[in-house]
Amino acid sequence: MKKILILDFDGTIINSNFAKKSTIIKYIKEKYKVEISKKIDSFKFQKYTRYELISIAKNEPISPQEKLEIDFKVNKSVKNSNLDPDLFELFKFCSKNKIKVILVSNTPHASLQDIVHELKINDYFYKIIGKRPKQDKDEIFSKIIKNESINPFKILSVGDNLNDYFASKKNQIPFHGIHDKSLLILRNKIPITSSLKGVINSLK
Repeated sequence: MKKILILDFDGTIINSNFAKKSTIIKYIKEKYKVEISKKIDSFKFQKYTRYELISIAKNEPISPQEKLEIDFKVNKSVKNSNLDPDLFELFKFCSKNKIKVILVSNTPHASLQDIVHELKINDYFYKIIGKRPKQDKDEIFSKIIKNESINPFKILSVGDNLNDYFASKKNQIPFHGIHDKSLLILRNKIPITSSLKGVINSLK
């Protein structure tokens, strides 16, 4: 049995990828007249935060006011998205088996905390870790291993894209994919399911 479960947020526990991406693309197009989706491929798009994407579009650092604007728009779209219907069953399984659940996302840390609070699921998590400047997921995973003094094979990482997979692989953490076309090339290497219900088997 695994001891720690690391969950991604967008596209993993909540069906928010399309709404979030569309909101960011629309904001950048309207404000800066830039088609950001044509400048950055989908793989890199998932890796960047909304702040980084805006900085790339305007070719200079994002301002505090712009952070407030994009946070309001994106947070609103994400809060209106649907949580995975099997999320509660997964948390019940983890609670029963004393598995610590850690939420790790490329969403900026303050925004992630706000959204999780609004969705009333913050009590489900042992830790909530959002994106901070100059900190990638593989570094966060490495710190979790160190801080929890745990063998990486006793952790399960769950995500919906290749960035999540590579961050896990770099730290020798087993990975479970939530169905996304970017993960299809790995279908013979890792378990991939359409919802969180299938994660329970990977935890055992």
